[in-house]
Amino acid sequence: MIPDTTGVVGAGLMGRDIAGLLANGGFPVTLVDVDDTALESARDYHRTDLPEALESAGFDPDDPASRIEYETDLAALVDHDFVVEAVPERLALKRDLVADLESVLDPGAVVATNTSSLTPGDIATGLERPERVVLFHFANPAIDRDLVEISGDEASDRALETATAVAEAIDRTPVRLEAEYRANCLSRLSASIKCAGTWELLAASPAEVDRGARVIGFDRGPIEFVDLIGIDVHLATVDNLAAAYGDRYAPPPEIRDRMDALVDAGDLGKKTGQGFFEWDGEEPRIPEVEDAHDVTPVVGALVNEAYRLVGDGVTDRETVNDVLKRGSGGDIGPFDVESMLGTGFLREALRERYGETGADVYDPVF
Repeated sequence: MIPDTTGVVGAGLMGRDIAGLLANGGFPVTLVDVDDTALESARDYHRTDLPEALESAGFDPDDPASRIEYETDLAALVDHDFVVEAVPERLALKRDLVADLESVLDPGAVVATNTSSLTPGDIATGLERPERVVLFHFANPAIDRDLVEISGDEASDRALETATAVAEAIDRTPVRLEAEYRANCLSRLSASIKCAGTWELLAASPAEVDRGARVIGFDRGPIEFVDLIGIDVHLATVDNLAAAYGDRYAPPPEIRDRMDALVDAGDLGKKTGQGFFEWDGEEPRIPEVEDAHDVTPVVGALVNEAYRLVGDGVTDRETVNDVLKRGSGGDIGPFDVESMLGTGFLREALRERYGETGADVYDPVF
């Protein structure tokens, strides 16, 4: 099931790293993007920074840049066996792209989607061969996090097995999910944390919320996490999830207005140097604050979402724990947190916060 040739469509931060991982795994890769500037930036990154990034993550770099070609036309992917789409999280864009890919690729080629907020079924709608589309979702950052989520209710066994084999060939751990849902497993867990974090902004500053998260052991606070992925990307994800889950992951209206204003001003977070926090390269400049906000409701929302994932049949408790550990680079999963803090304690914290806000993210299901 190992493909001979691979492609990636989308030369943004995720796409260029996925191309780098495929190339370092020994695959010839064609990276396609309609934007010449994005392609040139990816080329420079692959030649200069990629080897160090791979080495820092524990890989043995094997001249990956020599295996990557750069094109602006999808026609360059003809005869490619395995193509990853990594374009922005807009359903119409992804559907148009996979339809165009179907007109270019051989009937047996697999189309892998790195979507974080849609499903393979959403994206494959209207294709002649929807069974060729499979979830192939990397954690962010892709090079540093040992995880690829794989699923597809309509995906063929061959597509699922090929995606699994490719993940293993590039030294990523494939996790097969049992059912496809928008935001898969990892992104639903992270969406619950980020959503609950934005609700806590009604009572505390971003720095106070994130200090509270660090005090109890989070590597990053929820507001820093929003900045890290991009406020615009976070809001696009929230909007995609609303079609399936209603307001479960939505920020409160006044915080949504605040986030929309930041986006309109071009303050998108890390990638622009300013969001909720000012960023100095890779790290945010979080102001020193005296008070650490109590983020127990945020932790409760994470555990709550873990129960929902199991209840929806996405996967089992052990895998939910494993996904969060691998996807976050941490040592504990949501059910580990529940064991440490106590089911009753977390349930009561959720009930209290749900009563105060009416926010679905806090509505306890356990």
